[in-house]
Amino acid sequence: MLKEFLIDYRAIITIVFELIAALSGSYYLRKVNDQALRIFVYYLWLTVIVEIVGSYSFLMLYDFDNEWFIAIKNSVFRRNTWLYNIYSYLAMGFLSIFYYNLMTSFKTKITVLSTLGIFSLFSILYFTLTDAFFIAALPYHFFISVSIICLYVLLYFLQLINSDRILDFYKLPSFYISIILLLWYLSIIPLFIFDGYFKSINSDFARFRTLLLLFINICTYSSFAFAFLYPLYKSRR
Repeated sequence: MLKEFLIDYRAIITIVFELIAALSGSYYLRKVNDQALRIFVYYLWLTVIVEIVGSYSFLMLYDFDNEWFIAIKNSVFRRNTWLYNIYSYLAMGFLSIFYYNLMTSFKTKITVLSTLGIFSLFSILYFTLTDAFFIAALPYHFFISVSIICLYVLLYFLQLINSDRILDFYKLPSFYISIILLLWYLSIIPLFIFDGYFKSINSDFARFRTLLLLFINICTYSSFAFAFLYPLYKSRR
């Protein structure tokens, strides 16, 4: 019972900080009409909604004498893997559109669209041709995601360096968001590389992974809130 409580506790803290980031983004949009950032705020709200809905899997750890509960627990929906597979695809789509809107040159826009197209084709073919949709994530999902985000951030920074906006980079939420996204993906990938080796045989690693991921998420979504509120503060001075 203590294990389930700790899992719920971690999930609640994560959702709270995700909600703070989404609310901060919404507040920024009320003050500044920025269509590119609007897409990213939608991504934050999508994350909040999926985390809340996906929490239903914690209920599957219990036994309730209810027909609908028993039906779900005995079905492919007992795990929330299917939901996060959908989320992973939609999240990459939102981030791709976000960076597409930030790009100013035709070549970089085409690069973003082509990358999203390849990712979409790979995802659709994999889950269509296999039965993994309800039981496993996309193969090498984090490596693919890290590669795509690194590409987008690199293109964005190169564009920023070669433009006049570099002089006011500290007033750009997109600048902070790009750094935060890059750090988040780079920091979590070691956890998932070693996950398959240690999680099932080393309970200490599992606890360490859970706490470290919680800490990373708190820092990440707190930083997203900062990325919206700090430029808003600087623009008023």
